[in-house]
Amino acid sequence: MATSPSSHQRTPQQPPKPNPHPLHPPTLRIGTRASALALAQVSLFTTLLSHSTPTLQTTTHSTSTQAGDADKETNLHTLAQSGKSLWTHDLEASLLRGEIDCIVHSLKDVPTKVEEGCIVKSVGARARGGDVLVLRRELEEGREKGEGEGLGKEEEEEEEKKGLASLPPGAVVGTSSVRRSAMVHRAHPHLIVKNVRGNVHTRLRKLDDPANGFDAIIIAGAGVERLGLGERIDAWLGAKEGMLRAVGQGALGVEFREGDEWVEGLVDGVKRRRVEWETRAERSLLRTVEGGCSVPLGCETEWEEEREGRNEGGDRGGGHDEGKGVEDDRGRGVLVMRAMVVSLDGKECVQAERRRVVESDEDAEEAGWEMAQELVEKGAAKILEKITLNRGMIQGQDNA
Repeated sequence: MATSPSSHQRTPQQPPKPNPHPLHPPTLRIGTRASALALAQVSLFTTLLSHSTPTLQTTTHSTSTQAGDADKETNLHTLAQSGKSLWTHDLEASLLRGEIDCIVHSLKDVPTKVEEGCIVKSVGARARGGDVLVLRRELEEGREKGEGEGLGKEEEEEEEKKGLASLPPGAVVGTSSVRRSAMVHRAHPHLIVKNVRGNVHTRLRKLDDPANGFDAIIIAGAGVERLGLGERIDAWLGAKEGMLRAVGQGALGVEFREGDEWVEGLVDGVKRRRVEWETRAERSLLRTVEGGCSVPLGCETEWEEEREGRNEGGDRGGGHDEGKGVEDDRGRGVLVMRAMVVSLDGKECVQAERRRVVESDEDAEEAGWEMAQELVEKGAAKILEKITLNRGMIQGQDNA
């Protein structure tokens, strides 16, 4: 099942049309989905560009993706049977036709095999990338809430008391993610998992309506904070609660046409090497085990010196100001990588942790490949073979 990190990079497609850049001076045409979160992410990208290229003009071209945005009720792993990305396919078609110059994504929603003729890179700092627990509003009342970042030991312990383990037996937790569902089944079998679809605002609205029967939902914390809804977060979930984040979660990605040196130069001007290496390693892992966001694989990466700093009482948030420039662009370091593959019912699990010196894109790709090899050797392949999702739809995205 595992393949070398250099193979299977993209899905075959017709050669792209060259970008003529008809406007003079060039205006960067940015493609995005039409959701509030997607537009907020474009704003983060344009803020980064305003620091690196102050005279650059940009325009935003938003659209609803045909598969992922049109049907908000069907389970995502069912929709994904088309084999096309639910969140990127239509936008990539516009990119390859030369109608836009780049696409801004939440990187976790981008398949590890992008369309032929396209390249994706991370930009800016990485937000705090974990999942969060949000309670129905009436359950939030009377609960003391922490700040969620810069927590000391006592505050951290208090935050953990508000997590999944604190919910009573039979509590209903909503998520659209196969990964989250499997990990909840594994670590918190006293809970009931129920599918919930929609953008962040829609899911919060469904949660707060008692008629829907949800006690809480699990959702990506970065998206909640990017929309200015951080006050709804009741607890951040992590490894201590058996929850590892999705590959690329918390990072912004920009996709552009291969060979477009002008756009690539703009992207490289707001790229941080360590964020790029983290996400390259994670995506290499996922690609090598032939998985997608509809497979229950979680992964976390961090740099050893940053991890040691947190152990000494530093900020445990792991996120940074995404709109700032790239003045903090450290290079070579020891990348710590943790990964976990879980069966859908949570009864089987394979975990691994590795360290590797990384100082190049190639090192990062190799780190992910090595992690995949270890997981496969420990039995991950057997778990994935038992999953009843056919391999043609594995590139479906969970948009969570």
